[in-house]
Amino acid sequence: MSKFKSFGTAAILLSASVLASATTQPDTFNNGRSWYGGPNSAEQATRVVDVNSVEAINAKCGDTITFRNGDKTFTWRFDVVSHRAVDFRKVAPAGFASKELVVYVSRNDTERN
Repeated sequence: MSKFKSFGTAAILLSASVLASATTQPDTFNNGRSWYGGPNSAEQATRVVDVNSVEAINAKCGDTITFRNGDKTFTWRFDVVSHRAVDFRKVAPAGFASKELVVYVSRNDTERN
């Protein structure tokens, strides 16, 4: 009986350790690339979004968007794991946005179900 109890305790400790490390890991793959895509050139952008005039942003996976805040801009291509909502601050340069925004990324038309 104690053999099973110690195995259960070890399993619980291992699970807790894995969960703790998962929550403290940065939002990047092992190769350093972001889970949310990456910076891109403004020439590749399909649209420009003024972050001061929106409450949320809708994008399709693979979209490249230039974001504007006053005279500052940056361009991002969204390649999001599991097509999840992205906290805009995770992709924007530090200090770029003065308010909280969410980018809702959906599958694009060419992706399989």
